[in-house]
Amino acid sequence: MSLQRRLGVLALAVAIPVFLAGCSHAVFTTGGPPPPNTSPMILTMHDSNAPVSGVTVTAFEATVTGASLTPESGTPVSLLSASQKIEFTQLQTNAVYLSTTQVAMGNYKSLGITYANPQYTIFNGTGASLTIKGQTCAAGAECVITSPTVDNVTGSVTFSSPIVVQQNNQTLIEVDVNLNDLIQSTFDVDFSKSIAATVSQETNASAAIGDPLRVSGQVTAVNMSSSQFTITPAIGPQLTITTSGTTAFEFGGANCTNNNFSCITASQIVDVTFNIVANGTSFDATEVDFDDVGTTQQVSGQIVAMDAVPPTILTIVVHNTIPPVASLPNGSLATVTISTSVSDPATYVVNNGSFVLPSSPTLSFASTSDLIVGQEVEERVASGSSISNGAFTTDRLALEQTQLQATATNANATAQPPQPSFVLSSSSSTNPLPSLFVNNPLGSVTQIQVLTIMQGSPVLTLFQALSPDSMSGITSGTTVVSTGGFLFNTPAAGSPTIVATVVRGVM
Repeated sequence: MSLQRRLGVLALAVAIPVFLAGCSHAVFTTGGPPPPNTSPMILTMHDSNAPVSGVTVTAFEATVTGASLTPESGTPVSLLSASQKIEFTQLQTNAVYLSTTQVAMGNYKSLGITYANPQYTIFNGTGASLTIKGQTCAAGAECVITSPTVDNVTGSVTFSSPIVVQQNNQTLIEVDVNLNDLIQSTFDVDFSKSIAATVSQETNASAAIGDPLRVSGQVTAVNMSSSQFTITPAIGPQLTITTSGTTAFEFGGANCTNNNFSCITASQIVDVTFNIVANGTSFDATEVDFDDVGTTQQVSGQIVAMDAVPPTILTIVVHNTIPPVASLPNGSLATVTISTSVSDPATYVVNNGSFVLPSSPTLSFASTSDLIVGQEVEERVASGSSISNGAFTTDRLALEQTQLQATATNANATAQPPQPSFVLSSSSSTNPLPSLFVNNPLGSVTQIQVLTIMQGSPVLTLFQALSPDSMSGITSGTTVVSTGGFLFNTPAAGSPTIVATVVRGVM
C-alpha cells in the first residue's frame, strides 16, 4: 500500500484534517482546451481531529456540496461541479482530490466550503453516559449519531494574502478542518469552525503538485496502449491513472510474475499512490498494489471492541467497503467473526506494499494474538458466506494504516538503527492518546511507540506541516501530530508500536 493525506481540487486544492487516515478521490474538469486567460485550480481536502475530552471520533461523514472562490472584486467562482461524500476520519494523514477548475486570472481573497448531511460515530470514554439529541450513549460504548444538530453548514477561510492566479501558474489549495472544533461541546456540528488552507503554485504544468495521495478501489477499465487504468475508489470520484517506467508494482498476491502494468486487469481491487500533475487533468501513479480479485467483498474499518484476548469476534467501525455495500454505510458498526474453519481458516497479511517494515522490534500480524483495539483492518468476507444484519465471517484480515492524533513526547531524532521515534501518551495535558485506547476494557493502552523510517526502504516516512518537515520539527510535549501507519501489538516492547508512513503537524 501507499501513504499520504489530502483532499483537493486542481488550480485550487483543499485539504481537511480529520481523526482518520485518509482516502481520496474525485476529479471534475471543465473539458476541452482551457479558455483563454484562465489557469487550472485544484482542490483537495484534509482532516485533523482531536475530539471532545474523553471522546474519540471513530467516523465522521458529510457531503461536500459546494466550494466557491471569491475574487477581490467580482462574482465568486464555483470549484465543484458535483457533490462529494467524504469519510473524514480517513483524511488525517491522507487527502481526497475533489476537482480541477479553470479559473480566470486575477486575485482571490477567500474560499467557502458548504456541507450537508453530517453523521458521526464516537467512542464514549468519559466514564459517564452521554445524551446526544435525545440518544443515550453509555460509558464505554460506540454510538452512531445519524442526524446531529448543525449550527452552520458553511466554513470559510480568508487567505493571509490573496491568491494571484496567472496564465502560467497552476494552483493547488489544500483545506484542513479540525473535527475537534467542528463537533461542539453540545455535540452539535458547526462547519464554520477551524478551517485553514495551504496554497501551492507550480509553473511547470507537467510537474507534480502537492504530496502524493492514496486511494483504494476497483479497476473498471484498462487501456494497455496508453498504460492507463480507471479506478472507482471506495471514497470519491472515478480517476484515470497513468503509469510509467518509474511506477512500482506490487502484484505478488496476484501471482503475476511480470509485476508490471500487464498485471492490472478489470475488476481487481487495488491500492494506488499517485501524484496530481499540475495541469490538473492527469494523475501519475508512483505505486500500484494488488489487493484482491474482483469477486471478493472487502470491508475496512477500525477495531473498536473484541470479545476476548485473543479474540474470536471483532466489532469494527466501517470506513469503506469495496464494492460498496448499502447495508454497511461508512460509520456503521459491524460484527466480524474470524473464521476457524479447517477448510478455510483466516489468513493474515500486512498491506505495506513497497514500504519496508523494520526488523526490530519484532512485528507480527499472523494470528488473533496480534489483533488489538485501534487497528485499521481490512476484512474479506469469507467465501460462501455473506453480510447479514451488519455481521459477517472473514477468512482474511489485512492490516491497514491506523490514523490517530496526539501530542508527541519523548522525541528521539537519533535513535539507532535510523528509526527516529517518539511516543503518543495518555499523560499529555493537551491532546492525549485517544480514549479508545486508554479506556479499552480488555486492557488499557496508555502509550504507543511511533517509529519513523529514514532509510532501508524504497518509501520513507513522510513528514508534513512541520517546521522543518522532519523529526527536528517535533518538540516533545508541545507538537501535536496526526500519525498514519501500521499499528502492531508488541507486548515485549511494553506498549503497541506504530511504524509511521506519515507524520503530519496539526494546525
